[in-house]
Amino acid sequence: MNKLKIALVSYINTIPFIEAIKSSELLKDKLELLIDYPAKCAELIKNKEVDGGLIPVGALSDIEGYNIITDFCIGADGKVDTVELFSNQEFDKVDTIYLDYQSRTSVRLVKVLAKKYWKKKFIYLETKEGFEESISENAAILIIGDRVFKYQDKYKYKIDLAEEWKNYTKMPFVFAVWVGNDGLKDIEADLNQAFDHQINTVSDCYSELLTIDKNTFVDYLTNKIDYRFNDKKKDALKLFTNLLNSR
Repeated sequence: MNKLKIALVSYINTIPFIEAIKSSELLKDKLELLIDYPAKCAELIKNKEVDGGLIPVGALSDIEGYNIITDFCIGADGKVDTVELFSNQEFDKVDTIYLDYQSRTSVRLVKVLAKKYWKKKFIYLETKEGFEESISENAAILIIGDRVFKYQDKYKYKIDLAEEWKNYTKMPFVFAVWVGNDGLKDIEADLNQAFDHQINTVSDCYSELLTIDKNTFVDYLTNKIDYRFNDKKKDALKLFTNLLNSR
């Protein structure tokens, strides 16, 4: 039997999903994992090179006929710690934002917040690998994912975008959802069962090879990442989509 291919982001917050699939007797022989950064995962799904996967919500509009599956997502109800704007200037003096090349959702989120909430125009600069090390004086830098832990102490000021979204909308934010074709839809119940078990036991996923300590790992996955794709998050996703379309 040919395995179904799924694309997953290579971040700490997806470890419970990865471990759930690898350890599930129902899933490990049915699925092949392709691990990459968010924009690349979106490209694989858009081009139908995989059967589905965890996709940044900012890329949903680029995918024809997508089906959101499972009761799980990558979300946050307040501060998330891994989607940050960093700067060495107070933010009222910032006029330029360097945009993380690995992200599409967070790039679109910062632009929505700038226009709708902060009421400020910025110069936006595209980036490539290594951009985190040097920025101009009156600039901020958008960094997402595990790299944020590395740069927490490098810059003087920071803004957590999930927290800013909560301040603006009073709602949680959804960064990524599961989408899939009919093949993945058929095993949705098995995915839900495996994900639910692993998310309830996140400490079991920790590895000494990770770049953060176990306490930080457990706190991040338990208190910062909110995995349940509930009605509040579905409403928040609709709001974000509407704001994107109204820009």
